[in-house]
Parts: sequence; structure tokens; C-alpha cells
Amino acid sequence: MADIQLKYLTDLTSATAAGSEDLLHINQSGNDRSITLAILLESMINGIYPKGITIWFNSAANPNVLFPGTVWARIAGSGRTVRIANSSGSDVGVVGGADSIALSVNNLPQHNHPFRGETETFDYGTKTTNSSGAHTHQLNTQGVAAQQVGVEQGALHSGSGKISSGTTSNGNHTHNIAIGSHKHTFSGSTDDAGSSAQVDITNKYINQAAWYRTA
Repeated sequence: MADIQLKYLTDLTSATAAGSEDLLHINQSGNDRSITLAILLESMINGIYPKGITIWFNSAANPNVLFPGTVWARIAGSGRTVRIANSSGSDVGVVGGADSIALSVNNLPQHNHPFRGETETFDYGTKTTNSSGAHTHQLNTQGVAAQQVGVEQGALHSGSGKISSGTTSNGNHTHNIAIGSHKHTFSGSTDDAGSSAQVDITNKYINQAAWYRTA
């Protein structure tokens, strides 16, 4: 196998121009050819920063100035992070996402807020109705028998006829009602809560300038 060695580099303006494929020279010809610094620099830049590559700067540097003869575009959209593209490359350059989101009921796990309670026990004791209700009852009978006995001014009467009488008055009176101790249970649901405020999901980050080579 022929030996391979690096070409000699000179800064002579008359040096023979050589392409990147001539950086390595096989000694079979026995002739060394020198190349210019510009050609070597171009070959190095193309090898390290091929078209499509993205580079990052922690400064305001501009690769269009740093690497003459190349064309770079800055990735627009401040605050964006990098997401890995799919293996086919069909989604390269696609943007999306947000720094905050609004949660809805569908984002929450299924749950409820039941509650149950009861009033404290209180003994109402025995209650009494108002005093009232004095009354009498009138009794009227119609006799049809051959012998009837009636009372009228202390005399007895015989024969058929009508007899009237009445009960004495019992007077006003009351009734006692036992209520006793008891309690009441209750149940229901809570009032609505929340104001649908946005949730910040921004990760901790450091801002960098990103450029990608287009030509």
C-alpha cells in the first residue's frame, strides 16, 4: 500500500490551488503540491460544519462573519427548547408546544367531594297544648213506646213524647305531648371553585443563540 502523508502548506500566492480531495497526497507520483491557506480553511470548515448543521453560541457571534463563504440562518422563536425529530426527518423544523396550559375537568382524575353531617342532639322535653275545649253535649230522644218517663220540673210524665237532656261541662283542659330528643341528618355537594388560571410548565433554562448552516 502506498504511503499517505499530509501535503506541505505554504502561504505563497503562486501556490497551486487544490481541492479538499488533494489535502492528502499519495507519494506514487513523486510530486508534492502546496495549497493556499484559504483552500485548507474552507475544507476544514466544510468538514466540521457541513450544510444543515446547527451550532450554539453563548454570545452574539455570527457564523456568517466567523466562517466566510458560508451562509447561516438563526433559529427564530425565543424561549423554545429542542425536541428530537423522528428517524425519517419528516418533522425537522416543526414547532409547537407552550410554556403554560389551562387544565380542564378532563385533565383531573375521576373524583367527588361528598359530605355528610348532622345537627346536635337537643331534648325538646314535653310540650303542653293551650288550655281550651270546654263544652257540653245535648241529648235528644224521641219516644214511641206506650210508657215514657221524662223529667220536667221534678214531675214524672207517662206516655209517648220527646225527652231532652244534656251533659255537664267538663271545663277547659290541656293535653301533654312528649317530643323527646332527636336530630336531623343532611347531605349535599360543595359549591364550585376555581378560576381556570393558566399553569406555568416552563422548565429551568439557559438562553443560547442557535444557528444552522443553509449553504
